Amino acid sequence: MENLGIPLGLTLFVLVANLPIYITLTLDSHIVKLAPKTALFIEPFVDFVFAWFVGGLHFSGGASWFWNASALTRQILGTSLYLLMAFLFVKPHKSKMTTKG
Repeated sequence: MENLGIPLGLTLFVLVANLPIYITLTLDSHIVKLAPKTALFIEPFVDFVFAWFVGGLHFSGGASWFWNASALTRQILGTSLYLLMAFLFVKPHKSKMTTKG
């Protein structure tokens, strides 16, 4: 990533380095099953909180080296990118586990 230059290299590093953490935390919501009414509100909230702290904070910190935007703007963009990737690549995953006893 050093060959890509500071802006692109740092951005890719932050996204690639933290994506496995976010994927793990998101897949966890597929393992722990909540009541349907509770899960309707809790799971998206948990996904957003993890995206805000994992994706947003790291993206904002990495992008602050080269992008002179406000911290909130970088935070929102980082969170949005992580949520986009999560809903495109992780959420379509269906667990193979069955509840047969």
